[in-house]
Amino acid sequence: MQRALSEIEDIRAHLAASTRFRGIAPEANVLIAGLSLGVAAAQTAWPQVLAQDTFRYVAVWAAVIVASTAIAITEAISRSRRLHGSMAGAMLNTALREALPFGAAGAVITVVICGVSPATAWILPGLWQILIGLLGFSALPNLPRAFVWAAGWYFLCGAVVLCMAGVSATLSPWMMGVPFAVGHAAVALILRQARA
Repeated sequence: MQRALSEIEDIRAHLAASTRFRGIAPEANVLIAGLSLGVAAAQTAWPQVLAQDTFRYVAVWAAVIVASTAIAITEAISRSRRLHGSMAGAMLNTALREALPFGAAGAVITVVICGVSPATAWILPGLWQILIGLLGFSALPNLPRAFVWAAGWYFLCGAVVLCMAGVSATLSPWMMGVPFAVGHAAVALILRQARA
């Protein structure tokens, strides 16, 4: 009996890994795109408050990433339960296994750079975007094929931002705001088209 239950669980896990995940909502991505533009504009308008130094800049964008992740996770849980039914748990588990290493890497890189070498924090926006691009590429088997464009956008933006920031060794709000806004807007558009 235990072996049969174990085999059923394995089948469910394989099914979840090969089924398109529909827990990502276009509306949540539009919200994240708007949030990114709003924060970039706010940092530009009030740099003495929101981007006074490296730590403040990084803290603001880390908060944006955490808030964006919370929005995406909340929506994913709700939509998965509604759209995937009894497979929701397995689907969410698969998505979490794909995303967790990239989130952990981003957190560790951020803490180490800010703690050990804050002068090199200009590298963070580019690294964050490359990690998001890599996450997108790794999740492609469970997402609409057009996600390759959004993943490619983040990866390319990360490389460009690394080059731009490396030249001046400074942090600009728009190095995060524009890539995030365009990237999440593209994800929303891809999801809306896949839904049609």
